[in-house]
Amino acid sequence: VVVVQHMPAGFTGALARRLDQLSPLHVKEAAEGDVVAAGQVLVAPGDYHTVIGRDRRVRLHQGPQLHGVRPSVDVTLDSVVEVYGSRATVAILTGMGRDGADGCARIEEAGGKVIVQDEATSVVYGMPRVAREKTRRATQLPIDRIAEAVAEGTRAATGRGR
Repeated sequence: VVVVQHMPAGFTGALARRLDQLSPLHVKEAAEGDVVAAGQVLVAPGDYHTVIGRDRRVRLHQGPQLHGVRPSVDVTLDSVVEVYGSRATVAILTGMGRDGADGCARIEEAGGKVIVQDEATSVVYGMPRVAREKTRRATQLPIDRIAEAVAEGTRAATGRGR
């Protein structure tokens, strides 16, 4: 699992540490060369685009902002669709703007699964709304059902049971 949160440098490490305390999965801020693997969550560091290579290793770069943000969900999803294709599951949660919508469309075109947070549980329905508009089959769920839907998508993609 890779999390891309629009946060400045310095805050994403604290987010990863807090999530690690709350999650049964190991959560850490992504670093150059980390391997994306089952049972862990990597949080994109603030001010760095996070890309997944074909070797499943994290690559970080400070290329231009996309949609006014860095890290950008779309930058990450461009690499995810190349590596995982139809096995990818993406969830877009509350947030402003359109970042992630184009990547969601590409994931869906490749046969992957797209989940968006519903309006009722979103603080800001911008990113989920635009992602839903850009896709045809996105599943819309309340926030409390998204983690299980992502886990189910991952299990289905890897052929692993519960």
